[in-house]
Amino acid sequence: MSTIRKFDPKTVEVTPAPREDSNAAVYSNRLYANDAETQFHGIWKAEPGVHANLPGQETVVVLEGKATVTGQNGDSIDVAAGDLVFVDAGEVATWTVHETLRKVFVINK
Repeated sequence: MSTIRKFDPKTVEVTPAPREDSNAAVYSNRLYANDAETQFHGIWKAEPGVHANLPGQETVVVLEGKATVTGQNGDSIDVAAGDLVFVDAGEVATWTVHETLRKVFVINK
């Protein structure tokens, strides 16, 4: 059975989701996972700090905040509210959050 749902991504409740590779607080709410557990959709919030070892493939819409996203090869981009970000499959990113960040994510494993 298929379902259609609507959320306000700026007000979806997130709960603490501690990460070993983060030096600041992280919160999350996984709103969808397929049966095979290979695709996830949700909301992620991170306090200012470094959040390392975040594997792609991920598609992100930044709702709030600012960060620098750095890939394994050292290339980096600055992102802020309103940006659409793609992290390729096989890439492992580090998010250095400068202002508390809230994003919508879609992860494909």
